[in-house]
Amino acid sequence: MRALVKYAPGEGHVEIRDMPVRQPEDDELLIKVKYCGICGTDLHIYADEFPNTPPIIMGHEYCGTVEKVGRAVAGEWTVGERVVGELHTGACGVCHLCRAGKPHICDQKLALGSKYHGAFAEYLTIPAWLAHHLPEGIPWEVAGVTEPFAITTHCLVERGALGAEETVLITGSATMGLMSTIWVSRLGIPNLVVAGTDMDEALRFPLARELGATHVVNVQKEDLAGVVMEVSEGRGADAWIECSGSPAAIRSGLRLVKKTGKAVLIGLVGPETIPIPWNDLLYKELDLVGCFSSPPSSWQKALAVEREEAPKLRKLVTRIIPLDNWEEGFAMMRRGEAIKILVDMEA
Repeated sequence: MRALVKYAPGEGHVEIRDMPVRQPEDDELLIKVKYCGICGTDLHIYADEFPNTPPIIMGHEYCGTVEKVGRAVAGEWTVGERVVGELHTGACGVCHLCRAGKPHICDQKLALGSKYHGAFAEYLTIPAWLAHHLPEGIPWEVAGVTEPFAITTHCLVERGALGAEETVLITGSATMGLMSTIWVSRLGIPNLVVAGTDMDEALRFPLARELGATHVVNVQKEDLAGVVMEVSEGRGADAWIECSGSPAAIRSGLRLVKKTGKAVLIGLVGPETIPIPWNDLLYKELDLVGCFSSPPSSWQKALAVEREEAPKLRKLVTRIIPLDNWEEGFAMMRRGEAIKILVDMEA
């Protein structure tokens, strides 16, 4: 089968190669991949800025149909069913985290597309417990963005427990920021300020408004503090959702979230550590909510509402491309010219 492979350590070293199809074990599924989305993590793997074990098939945001079913799971799955799935291969299933329903942060996890062969391939073989039945009425283009939608479901609904706030600030308006915008709007929070930079003016800011943002602010041209304080009547944001990973955005968010407010931290920073005003966390009695990836429970919650949110989620898919055009897709993502690009593995 044709697949996109990171074949050696270092920057680049990515190409389309012919790879074998691994037949499913008794507890596994063989999936014929329809779409696999290009994620920021894929760009970091390309640049060798994210842990990976080459040679490895890249890609982890996938949807497709069941091609073969292992004997032990034949009662749960049938050939031809539509499927989406998680990326937590290698999770041990027996540690305290796995037993608590958190395999996504198991120490033994080997993430799909970086340490376990992924979904930029015609076929994907995974443990059946990672797969979820795709409900009827959800188009393929929306199924292809289920994985990032599950992440924001985990961060905002499960970890962040948002819903009672009046004013929310989101720093960062790429995929995670816009997915968060969909959820904040769905939760009925009346004031939503989405902040970004010049890079976001053409594509991301108009989309943020369509998805439910009441205010968008280009921090390179406008006074973010002034907008947040005006909207919140001088108190500051009840909750701040950090999706950018930018040290400058993090510093501003800490200033603009109110005393006793909540900070939901999603964006990964580039360097291992960054300076922050630590005492402000104490003086303001902030609730810090760290978030990473998506447990099975968040997939269930995301899929339960995905049909209703399908029109908004579809807006995030900027382009659908064949595998042969992967370099163009990666370049568009780097330049901020796309929110989400799906690679059609059947094209």
